[in-house]
Amino acid sequence: MPSDTLHTRFEAVARAHPDHTAVTGTGGPLTYRTLDRLSDELAAALSPVLREDRLVAIRVGRGAQLLVAVLGVLKAGRGYVPVDPDYPEARRRYILDDSAARLIVTDGPCDPGEEAVATAGALTVAARPAGPAPRVPDDVAYVIYTSGSTGFPKGCVVRHHNVLSLMDHTRSLFRFRSADVWTLSHSMSFDFSVWEIWGALLYGARLVVVDKETSADPDAFKALVATEGVTVLNQVPSVFSRLDQVSDEGPAWPSLRYLIFGGEGLQSENLLAWLRRGIAPGAALINMYGITETTVHVTFCRLTPQLLESVQPGRSPIGRPLPHLEVSLRDEDGYPAPPGTPGEIWVAGEGVCACYLGRPELTAERFVGGGPGEGGPGEGGPGEGEVRHYRSGDWAVRDAEGDLHYIGRRDDQVKLRGFRIELGEVESAVRAFPGVRHAACATEVIASGYTILVAYVVDADDRAPVDPAALNRHLAATLPAHLRPQRLRKIPHLPLGPNGKTDKSALAATAAAAVDDAPRDRARRGRRHVYPPRRT
Repeated sequence: MPSDTLHTRFEAVARAHPDHTAVTGTGGPLTYRTLDRLSDELAAALSPVLREDRLVAIRVGRGAQLLVAVLGVLKAGRGYVPVDPDYPEARRRYILDDSAARLIVTDGPCDPGEEAVATAGALTVAARPAGPAPRVPDDVAYVIYTSGSTGFPKGCVVRHHNVLSLMDHTRSLFRFRSADVWTLSHSMSFDFSVWEIWGALLYGARLVVVDKETSADPDAFKALVATEGVTVLNQVPSVFSRLDQVSDEGPAWPSLRYLIFGGEGLQSENLLAWLRRGIAPGAALINMYGITETTVHVTFCRLTPQLLESVQPGRSPIGRPLPHLEVSLRDEDGYPAPPGTPGEIWVAGEGVCACYLGRPELTAERFVGGGPGEGGPGEGGPGEGEVRHYRSGDWAVRDAEGDLHYIGRRDDQVKLRGFRIELGEVESAVRAFPGVRHAACATEVIASGYTILVAYVVDADDRAPVDPAALNRHLAATLPAHLRPQRLRKIPHLPLGPNGKTDKSALAATAAAAVDDAPRDRARRGRRHVYPPRRT
């Protein structure tokens, strides 16, 4: 383990600001001195029960103890695997099995098959049977699971120096300070939380851990930002769009210095309207495109009214790469895209993570060489050379000034509320339900620009149609909340394009036509047919 780590940096901050409040929220407040001591106690409790474990799972609710758990695991010389307590049991079990995490730090009861082996204050260390663990680097900081196109999530192995490089190379772009107040309002399973945690704790600032009820209530969250005097707020655009609809009555945000967006494309018109309301007159608006595999953030873009007014439809301004990263745009064969032409975002530099946990084939496919020194293909073609790149699957274009504009995905992956979602994973879960012949998923923009996930279902037997309520219960037991479709719609068949593949752009029209034809269908067949204008 190298000497320069996240927890040694934290310890230096704790020595410099021992009496500053580090964390508030359920189970708090905790000063830096107290947080340092409690995490030392957890590390000491872990040490006797650690064997060859390189990864320790954390299954702790949103409160001050979550930070004790993260620091305690890191101080024990291990990487943490966040397991959201709100995930369905099947999802929690999959992450534990795939990571082979034998030890779990929890603030709740042990799950079936687990046994308490140590305690440290309000936290329990539970042990479970586990098979051989995939190899990870000695300096692993965490493994976060992202949606997988095969129907199973994949773990991204991120090292200490990846995160430290992010924090070091954004110092010149922000004026963060010990007097700042940050919120931790995102799940630990979403890597925006990494930025929120270390953005606060490595500067001696205060981190407000927001419980899930407040996070889900726009009125309550807006009030919290005001009453806590939050100065740095990180938001996913679609979640902010709900917050933006809260009445102007009540407290404004005079303390806010930075409003940082990430996780998905911006909608410029919504931000312009928000700026006109003057809720946070002193806040700088920043957009930061990022990927879990490249450690949270890749680019930086300062949003001004002039920029937002000039954005072309379908584009999201993401600016320029952070100082420790390089971004190149490539065509479908991996060669540099011509100027002004959209291309796939390839990222190189100190933020690129180690690998996908236990997925060497997928790692080799997505983490590739790019050519010595210049970021272009090597002499043997794309994928060869000394510079290691991550192929993002995201597409962007450079404008005449050299700034990047995000366009979207060119595969079956979308971003909703900051989570990267492989539609294939959701479709696989829907198809697994008895009575479903075919399924397809797509996004849909509803009122106020809010984007939702819609599942389109073809019944195996239209005489015994799938019950949407039963399907919803199945998905709730299988998928975490961010992967569950907000609406289910029945269609008689999947629309196909010229290449024989599902034409996802025609799904909504097919569903609408099915609803329009349903009365004629029922008259012709002489019975009631269940086509779903029913929404769930």
